Amino acid sequence: MNETDMSGITRNADEFASFDAEPKMILTIDDEAVIRDSIEAYLEDCGYGVLQAENGRRGLEVFRSESPDLVLVDLRMPEIDGLDVLASVTRESPLTPVIVVSGTGVLHDAIEALRLGAWDFVTKPIQDMDVLHRAVGKALERAQQLHRRVRYREELERDVERRTHELLEANHRLNEQMRERERAEARLVESLREKEVLLKEIHHRVKNNLQIISSLLYLQSQHIRDEDALAIFTESRSRVKSMALVHEKLYQSQDLARIDYREYLENFVGYLMQTYHASTRTIALNLEVDDVYLPVDCAIPTSLIINELVTNALKYAWGNAASGTLSVGLVSNGSKVELWVRDDGQGLPKDFDWEQSETLGMQLVVNLVQQLRGDMNVSCDGGTSFTIRFGC
Repeated sequence: MNETDMSGITRNADEFASFDAEPKMILTIDDEAVIRDSIEAYLEDCGYGVLQAENGRRGLEVFRSESPDLVLVDLRMPEIDGLDVLASVTRESPLTPVIVVSGTGVLHDAIEALRLGAWDFVTKPIQDMDVLHRAVGKALERAQQLHRRVRYREELERDVERRTHELLEANHRLNEQMRERERAEARLVESLREKEVLLKEIHHRVKNNLQIISSLLYLQSQHIRDEDALAIFTESRSRVKSMALVHEKLYQSQDLARIDYREYLENFVGYLMQTYHASTRTIALNLEVDDVYLPVDCAIPTSLIINELVTNALKYAWGNAASGTLSVGLVSNGSKVELWVRDDGQGLPKDFDWEQSETLGMQLVVNLVQQLRGDMNVSCDGGTSFTIRFGC
């Protein structure tokens, strides 16, 4: 069981509370009654509750009905052998420790058991029961740590999701306020011809407000030592930066209705490369951008999409590789705009379904593509490629 790989493991609060409760319940599966009885007697003297099963089939029935905290299993049993039991338990409950207690002397069996997820291997006959006691105690302690880590991660993800939602809501309110103020100012500038000055001030203030949010996230991240939490703050900060830079470019532009997206993209992708330390590796950047001007209502969701896809590539595409190539493009094709983000990294997992992904970043991308009334294509031929087409 890889202690750091807990993706896809979810448990509710009652299950965590149940695991922390005493005493722990242990299921021993062995076709020899004498061995089962001796293990039960010893473990009960150590303060554990013990369940017995005489074969693999019965063992799985007891496991599914009683949900023990730890499983001891022999490899050689009738009906269903120990390796099949181990595979089923690990698949159905990855955080339940399984210790193989077997008399087999075949090295291949021990290796296969560990490959299938066994937490430890104790050889029969057990000359010293303290060996079993130590293995059980160590496995239960490790399982408890994993349960707590999963619980902490889930609580952290919920908190980050809530905070990110608040940021998006705040941005929505800011945009709504901006549009209302633009309408009010338009009525004034009909006679005063001050429309440009007033709109520039709006973008300047929105940019400043978003910059304040970004600075607060940065200051808070300086006090965080947990790498997962720090990564979440960095991701949130880059999302805010993507929106702030749109307003900064509009503030600097002569045309206050549209943004020069070529200049924006060059600046923003460079910022992401610096933020995620691409300079520590040889990551070649290929930018192919037409002279495209996007209205603010298209520029902000487009920028958030680019942030999520480029960030994901810089973090995960190349693993520990020292070099790679990242390509970002945005071209105008008649009434449509085509955006792509491609890398030559290790690609997505074969079973990855971006339409059903539960990650916050991919959910944001899917929702923003829908907001743009666009369509997205994902391919994994020689890396990963996201291509999005929309009209603005």
